[in-house]
Amino acid sequence: MNENLADVMASFFSALSDRTRLMIVLYLMEKGSASVQDLSEGLGKSQSLISHHLACLKNCGVVRVEKKGKYSYYYIADEEVKKIITMAINHAIQYGKSIMSCEIIKSESLESATSKD
Repeated sequence: MNENLADVMASFFSALSDRTRLMIVLYLMEKGSASVQDLSEGLGKSQSLISHHLACLKNCGVVRVEKKGKYSYYYIADEEVKKIITMAINHAIQYGKSIMSCEIIKSESLESATSKD
């Protein structure tokens, strides 16, 4: 397997693994498009935090932005990304209980959380 491809894919999925970024994606999947202000109010997060995470999602090709007057509206980049997210939602619904009980993921999350301190 191409190691470079694996690195790019790992980075792509890392962009989606952050809870706030994932909440942004799920919000956009539901609403279609939203401004930073809409996302901030809808998710109960600061506009600066939302903007920071949107920049990552945009760089990773998950969202696109369209200017309308003085506002910028974000939306899921394309049908391929929507398919990936929809498949992930369906997978999470089907395997949610076993995903949440995975000891490996729990320990990796714990390690990640403690290394940020």
